[in-house]
Amino acid sequence: MRFKARERRTTTTTCGRLLRTAIRTGMAMLLTLCLANSTSNASAEGAVAREYEIKAAYLYNFIKYIDWPAQGLPTGSDTITIGVIGGNPFGPALAPLNGKMVKGRKLVIKEAVRLEDLPSCQIVFVSPSEAQRMQEILNASNEAKVLTVSEVEGFAARGGIINFIEERNKVRFEINAEAAKRKGFVISSELLKLAKVVKS
Repeated sequence: MRFKARERRTTTTTCGRLLRTAIRTGMAMLLTLCLANSTSNASAEGAVAREYEIKAAYLYNFIKYIDWPAQGLPTGSDTITIGVIGGNPFGPALAPLNGKMVKGRKLVIKEAVRLEDLPSCQIVFVSPSEAQRMQEILNASNEAKVLTVSEVEGFAARGGIINFIEERNKVRFEINAEAAKRKGFVISSELLKLAKVVKS
């Protein structure tokens, strides 16, 4: 267990370092070193676990390159909350983020988030289990000024802000920059260069 925890911390650190390097140099190809999520020797279960460790690491690193509207980060609060609506596909992969510091605030992981909990979150991951009520969740998140992230096909095109996608067996992401701007988020232009930009 200690080894696995150390491995997850290494994934987060490595992704962050490579993302910063890619942004500094403008060489998006460096990012692919972080995105590989399977090996020929990995079991299917191990590959899935690795995939969600990578996605968890990205959630952490996205925060560094996105500025929230004033309403989204309440004055006096010292936390940033990542909530999960619906079934949690990450398994234990989010646990290492709990308590980590980013932008001078402590990360809090909250599972089984309900719509009425959205105002207490800064990031919400919308699980595939909630695909049928996606629009309802997006409407509620607009009111709460929450950064929405998912992995449901077409999520960003429907008004979500960040969506994980798979390309050539690697985890990539797309960003709806217009939806982010409408909600008052400012996304680093360097981060946008590394994403597939879509419109709703």
